Amino acid sequence: MADHMWWAIILVSVCFFILLLGILSAIGVLIYTVFEIRKAAAALNATLKSTEERLNPVLVETEQFLRSVRKITDDVGAATDAARNIAESGNEIVSNLKAISGLLNALGEGLSLRAFGIKAGVKTALDVLIDQIKNRR
Repeated sequence: MADHMWWAIILVSVCFFILLLGILSAIGVLIYTVFEIRKAAAALNATLKSTEERLNPVLVETEQFLRSVRKITDDVGAATDAARNIAESGNEIVSNLKAISGLLNALGEGLSLRAFGIKAGVKTALDVLIDQIKNRR
């Protein structure tokens, strides 16, 4: 029985030693993993900072570009409104010119008829006057 006891103590001691080596190995792997995670986090942080530094000028230029596009759009809108107003004014001018042209045509026809009437009247009066002068002699 004493032999078995020694074998049990030796077996427990070997198992304890193997368990201790396993635990120490696990602790070593965990420490190594923690350091690698810290290195990866530092590398990721550096990458993010450099990306941010490269993107900041791009963002500033994009904002300026969008402001200029907005200004151009506003200017185009103002120019479109001005062109629309000019076109409406042009239509009003054309309408007024047509009305004036119609009035001038009507006036011209009226004056033309009067002129023809006066011409015919003067001619007839002269003919009558000439005939009477001839008849008196």
